[in-house]
Amino acid sequence: MKNGITRVTLIWTMLVFVNCGLTNAQPNYPTDHDKAELIYSDVENFLEAFKILNKTSDTVAVLNEYYFDRASAGLKEYIGKHNLTSELLKGAMIKDPERYAKIADFFANRASFIPVFKTTMQGFNHVLPSAMYPPTYLLVGANRGIAQASKFGQLVTITKVLDNDEKLKKLIVHELSHFQQAMSLGIQAYGAVYSKPNNMLDLCLREGGAEYITFLVLNEITQAKSLVYFQDNESDLKSRFMMDLAQQNTKFWLWDSIDDPDTPNLLGYVMGYKICEAYYQNTSDKKTALNDILAITQPEEFLESSNYIPK
Repeated sequence: MKNGITRVTLIWTMLVFVNCGLTNAQPNYPTDHDKAELIYSDVENFLEAFKILNKTSDTVAVLNEYYFDRASAGLKEYIGKHNLTSELLKGAMIKDPERYAKIADFFANRASFIPVFKTTMQGFNHVLPSAMYPPTYLLVGANRGIAQASKFGQLVTITKVLDNDEKLKKLIVHELSHFQQAMSLGIQAYGAVYSKPNNMLDLCLREGGAEYITFLVLNEITQAKSLVYFQDNESDLKSRFMMDLAQQNTKFWLWDSIDDPDTPNLLGYVMGYKICEAYYQNTSDKKTALNDILAITQPEEFLESSNYIPK
């Protein structure tokens, strides 16, 4: 993929663990990074369907039989959260057949990514030694670049990262970081933020916290292109952020920005990242700082303690 992070590969992490039907009980996944799983079964099932398809095929029926009916727990969760249907998938395949044809090469080369994944998980463990490792599900969606954390693990659609292992690594680490946030806060508290009124700062810090963990693991964030813009306009953006925060106006900063071609995407992720970076750098006990970043419950106090935007 050219030009790093583009708007079509955006990460949608507006998940709510509580709304996924999870009880208050904490999930029980491995704490050994060597046991982290990368699950390709849904990609394999899609390719089986893809091989069968021809001009006379009933595409919807084939996709239902070979892909949707065989869905992993991760794909079932994704289907429920994003309303993926065989009709939508068929439409995406018709619109961009060359991209879906590349999935076969991606799957054939999966062995080369597995050691990359293992090394990435080792790096994650170095940053967060007490982390929990749910599986990562690689999925085929309707040509939208969506990744999210969930009660089942990281869910990552692959059509926008077929030729970009670096992007795929960053998506996995970002979403795995969200999972650690949920474990640190507790599932109810994590989910409650999304329905909380006046939650703009909470959301920016949540995404920024996941970005900062991603930086510590990989030395880069998912929103690398927006970070460049941010650094070139940092002073003005700080002022705008505080004005928009007073009005709880998220349009420029969060998910509404995805549909605006005239502004960089998801600058709230970068703002949250910069606040978390400042907090980490200004805290002498780095382990405590990371724990604080994962479990932010008082966003205004956290912002003030960071000293990133002085009063």
